[in-house]
Amino acid sequence: MRMRLLESAMIVFAQKGVGASVIPDVVAAAEVSQGSFYNYFRTNEELLVAVSEELSNEMLALVEAAVGGIDDPALRVATAIRSYLHLARSYPIVARFLSSAGLSLAGEGSAAFDYLPPDIKEGQKRGFFSSMPLDAATDLVAGASLIAIHRMANNRTPKRYPETMVEAMLRGLGIDAAAARSLTEAPLPKLAAQPESLLAKAQARLDSAKSGAA
Repeated sequence: MRMRLLESAMIVFAQKGVGASVIPDVVAAAEVSQGSFYNYFRTNEELLVAVSEELSNEMLALVEAAVGGIDDPALRVATAIRSYLHLARSYPIVARFLSSAGLSLAGEGSAAFDYLPPDIKEGQKRGFFSSMPLDAATDLVAGASLIAIHRMANNRTPKRYPETMVEAMLRGLGIDAAAARSLTEAPLPKLAAQPESLLAKAQARLDSAKSGAA
């Protein structure tokens, strides 16, 4: 039941925005009673946090599987961001949700602030990245990633758009143009969510609804 509510909430937030009052829509989409809903969540904000945390955990597990064995911090950062952006593009519901949630996902405690700083700091220490305040470097990457996801959610983008954006981020961190290009041409593992994940189930429900309406 909780996962059904999270799937429904993710779709509704993606369609209506995170500032809307979505509880009635989520109840209707999940086909449950309001009483059942309130057994799990009390407010819009609580629901948004739950969706964000579940989605973040799933995406980070996939990304970590792709980068866990990479020693080079610059390649690790480049591969992680590319993987994240390609996941968002592979699952349009994710891109729309992340675009709708926007800066509410970029604060302290977000995935970016949990995982990026150690890798950026190591890259600076080993001379890959320029010396700059760690919060500024993290904001540069997290902000550019959110903008990239927003663009992919709302516009057609070239096949290599994630790589182009990651190159720009790496240049901002102090990598020269040739090295940035090389880092974004490294093989990227194919990432696919498990069928029972929020990522896959929400996308499947949205695709099914579109097929039924066609």
